[in-house]
Amino acid sequence: MRESGEAGFVLPSVLAILLVVAAVAATAVKAVQTHGMATASRAASLRLQGLADGAVRLVAVSLVVQHIRRMPGLGLPENGAPVACPLPGGGTLSVAVQDQAGLVDLNAAPRDLLDDAFRALGIPGRDAAAIAAEVVDARDPDDVPEPNGAEAAQYRARGIPTGPRNAPFATVDEIEDLPSMTEAYAALLRPAVTVHNLGGGIDVSVSPGRAFARGVLAQSLQHHAATSPHRAYAVTVIASDPSGAQAGRSAILSVNAPGIGTGLVAWRFATETMPAATPHPACDAMLATLAPE
Repeated sequence: MRESGEAGFVLPSVLAILLVVAAVAATAVKAVQTHGMATASRAASLRLQGLADGAVRLVAVSLVVQHIRRMPGLGLPENGAPVACPLPGGGTLSVAVQDQAGLVDLNAAPRDLLDDAFRALGIPGRDAAAIAAEVVDARDPDDVPEPNGAEAAQYRARGIPTGPRNAPFATVDEIEDLPSMTEAYAALLRPAVTVHNLGGGIDVSVSPGRAFARGVLAQSLQHHAATSPHRAYAVTVIASDPSGAQAGRSAILSVNAPGIGTGLVAWRFATETMPAATPHPACDAMLATLAPE
């Protein structure tokens, strides 16, 4: 009877231990699976980022070849129009090249160009004039406000403790600090302005259609037309796979610019969504270099 009782006690104990071991094993297996999935996801992300980074460098070399050595390059559009290259095994490599001479320079553009361009982009006249004046006040060194502009006193009157930079814009993102700027206006301006078009005019042939959607360039902007010197480009690449994962890179390329020379002068991750893109003959050459089958 005693042996039978002990057996009856031992059996549930063994079962309990086995259940604990099984639970620990299941947790370990799940952890390994999760680690494996994370490792695979990490590898996929690194692959996509490598493709994006490689594509930016390849496009940069192509632009230098075209505009310094006067030799054939990839021939990508230079007005910001995106190109979509299908990747082997699925996914897409989307590429956009924007000649900065097609954009309005926050530092070099005269006030009338700023005003006209902001109106052409869809900002109402009164607000366009105010933002143009505030851009001039932000970049000039004096404390005398432009008509409808804003210096330190006007900033304080609107409850903004900091005044204007009184120095050239370093990045496009600084437009968000202007007193009359709103999120909606900033979204309209950001694709259309730059700090890398030192000539200050606009080259109609490389103006971004997505920015100047209202007839590409308004008639009032025609007298600001200029021929691009092909000195600066924004290159953006987004690589995605069939799962929806993506990685991107955006860079500014200087092409033999005075005082700067030739090279990549800005380099950042790109997280934006690329507009609808179409295939291009350059895709074959790009993928043959970046993703050979």
